[in-house]
Amino acid sequence: MTRSFTDRVFGGVCGGLAAKLPISAWVLRVVFIVLTPLSLGLAALVYAALWWILPQESLIADVGGGLWRFMLALIVVGGSVALWLGRDADWLAASDGASLFFPALFLLFSVVFLIRQIGTAS
Repeated sequence: MTRSFTDRVFGGVCGGLAAKLPISAWVLRVVFIVLTPLSLGLAALVYAALWWILPQESLIADVGGGLWRFMLALIVVGGSVALWLGRDADWLAASDGASLFFPALFLLFSVVFLIRQIGTAS
């Protein structure tokens, strides 16, 4: 799974997803736009995570590793949703009441980035 180079408006995420799913890229764009305010920004966070994790489509070489990248994308999306729900349920609160959402999100992205780097090195 890659971000589209040819079917893009912003980051190519919807175009890349539409290439793998039987859904128009414009339908996915509308879904992200509608879900962003309804989910209090979670859809935008998922879009940004997919933009970060998915490589840009190459017109020269086949990227490969589709299952590996799909699993990393699932980890980012699932982890982000779990952290978002944990923030709302006060699971991510320090003893002094400070929110640990952003440090935990940073840790999640750092671990995924490390796994991604290890995967591309081998």
